[in-house]
Amino acid sequence: MPDLLTHALVGYFTTRPSRYRELFFVGLILPDLLGRLPMVFYKKSYWFISPGHTPMGVVLGAYLITFLFEPPIRTTVFRNLLVGASVHIFLDMLQRHLTSAYFWFFPFTWKTFEIPLFWPDKSIYAIPFVLAAIGVVYLVRRKLAKSRASKSG
Repeated sequence: MPDLLTHALVGYFTTRPSRYRELFFVGLILPDLLGRLPMVFYKKSYWFISPGHTPMGVVLGAYLITFLFEPPIRTTVFRNLLVGASVHIFLDMLQRHLTSAYFWFFPFTWKTFEIPLFWPDKSIYAIPFVLAAIGVVYLVRRKLAKSRASKSG
């Protein structure tokens, strides 16, 4: 799923409200920030920047980001970034491509692997359904929270 909106919407299902939930959402877009955003500004950097969109590049990028935080929460920051990035990478693995697109096993090989379920541009059609599902999940969570509050109070 190539667009960041779809990644974020699917990520809504894979997390629950927590103290560092924002870091999970940063992790959801981290592979694109490391591997795709630099190519927007400098197209000739593909072979240098592309490894940023691999598991190894994401682990390295998440590790470097942890240094922006105090030592007691670095492990939590690293874990949330990696879980979000893992969801992103899994969703990208479901795309089909005409050429090599994602090098999941870099630096061990430049071969690509994918489970070709849909073309990258087709994920845009899923957005209305994902938004509707998020609305249902939100309402159910809200109703459960109210029922718990009324039972305890």
